[in-house]
Amino acid sequence: MHFKPHWIILAKKCTHAQQRFKLKTGHFMFFRTLCLTLPFTLLGISSAFAQSTPIPKPGTPEHSTTPQLSPATLPGTFSELESDHTLGQTTAPITLIIYASITCPHCSLWFKTTWPDVIANYVDTGKVRIVFREFPTPPAQLAIAGFQIANCAPEDKFFELIEHQMVEQDSIIQSVKDGKGLETYLAIAKMAGLNSEAEMNTCFGSIEGRKRLAKSMELAHSGNIGHVPNFIINGTVYEKSSDYLPLSRHFEALLSQGFSPLPKP
Repeated sequence: MHFKPHWIILAKKCTHAQQRFKLKTGHFMFFRTLCLTLPFTLLGISSAFAQSTPIPKPGTPEHSTTPQLSPATLPGTFSELESDHTLGQTTAPITLIIYASITCPHCSLWFKTTWPDVIANYVDTGKVRIVFREFPTPPAQLAIAGFQIANCAPEDKFFELIEHQMVEQDSIIQSVKDGKGLETYLAIAKMAGLNSEAEMNTCFGSIEGRKRLAKSMELAHSGNIGHVPNFIINGTVYEKSSDYLPLSRHFEALLSQGFSPLPKP
């Protein structure tokens, strides 16, 4: 597969973004910052993934896809890594790895409708441990910006930042369309403890955040994860409905079999 240089891809993406959002003069610098500080984050992500795609309309039944590369399986592809963002007890008998994007409509819907019940009935009760892995989808510059901010937050604030951006996905994207992206992302950054535009811009350029996103995508490709949301449960890709009832039945079936926790790193 041929890969375009990532900086060429980002230059095209930013041009399309400026046209698509019809940026007001006062907000051009916000996107200019994204375009200048985020390009290297896309190292290791295929050109097919990075191509500019129109902003999905609310409710669009779209699962963003990436090529099925079928590479050699990397360590940690189907199990928790020490560097992962996690939620829940280490002794939980079920480990749920979630690949999702804060700009994916289906991911947003899942977090609004299913996530609260999974947390209340399985995570808080010690039955399920969550591992979250970032999978940026179009508009990728916004997904990457939001993930960078979440990764700059204290660890105990990470899931709060992800949940907020999932639930408020439509309004966040609309605010950017309306030329209010800077104000919106400054508010999100403040939730992460970043109290100025300068601190937010430094976060956008975080090398650690870039490496984390690249690693997450490498693991996704390693596991042939081609759409989001996507789930790996105790080392096996879950291919049934991700609605709460089917998911809870699957959890209960595993629990009834007396599953033990997977070895932790």
